Amino acid sequence: MPHIPDWQFPIRVLVLYLVVMISLRIMGKREIGQLSVFDFVVSVMIAELSTLPMEDTEVPLYKSFIAIGSLVLFQIVVAFIQIKSHRFRHFVDGEPSVLIEHGQVKDREMRRMRYSVHDLLTQLREKGVSNIADVEFAILETSGQLSVFPKADVRPLTARDVGQPVQSESIPLPLVIDGVPVPKTLEILGRDKAWLISELKRRGYAMSEVFYAAIDTQGQIWIDERDAKDKKQRDKPADKPSDKD
Repeated sequence: MPHIPDWQFPIRVLVLYLVVMISLRIMGKREIGQLSVFDFVVSVMIAELSTLPMEDTEVPLYKSFIAIGSLVLFQIVVAFIQIKSHRFRHFVDGEPSVLIEHGQVKDREMRRMRYSVHDLLTQLREKGVSNIADVEFAILETSGQLSVFPKADVRPLTARDVGQPVQSESIPLPLVIDGVPVPKTLEILGRDKAWLISELKRRGYAMSEVFYAAIDTQGQIWIDERDAKDKKQRDKPADKPSDKD
C-alpha cells in the first residue's frame, strides 16, 4: 500500500465528506428524515463506498466518486418510477400495515410483520398513548414509524368541535438571529434595518441585546433577550492601556 503524506489524508477525508453530503442532498431530504428500506440500503452503500479510499489509499478518489454518483443516479431513477407506478412502489417499499383497528389489535398482521406487542406498546407510549382501547387506528408505515389515530372521544377538543371560528395562521418570520437582522424577512415585509432598530428601541431593546426576534401574521413582534451573562460580556468595555505601557 503506497504511503501518502499525512497532510493529504485530512484533505482526502474532507473531499469524500463533501461528496457524500452533496449526494444525500441530491437524493432528497426524505433520505435523512424518513428512510424506506431501499433508501436505507442506498445510504449504507454510499457510506461504505466513501470509506474505501480512506482505508485503502490505493483506491483513487475518482473511482469512489463514480460509484457514489452511479448509486445516486440509480436512486433518482427508482424514485421517479415510484412516482409513476404504484405497483413498482409497492414492490420496492411495500405497503403500510394496519396493526390496530377500532381498538382491536390485528395479531395476525403483527405476526406477518414480525412485530411484537412490546414494540407496539413502546411506540404507542412514544406517541403519548397508554391504552390500546383508545386507539382508532395504528398504522405501521413503510419507514417503520407508527402512525397513531386516537378515537374521537379521547382526542383533544379543537375549534371545529366547539364551532369556534379561528383565523388562519402562518409560521412566524425571524427578524433577528443572535443580534443580527435577517435581510430576507425585511425584504418580505418591505421594511429596512432602520425600521427594525426603531421597533426594537420602542420596546426598550438595542439590536445587540436581542438573541432572537420574530414577527407573526398579525404584526406582533416576539423578542427573546440575551442571557444576562452573554449580555454582560458583550457590553463589557475593552481594557484600557495602563499608564505604564
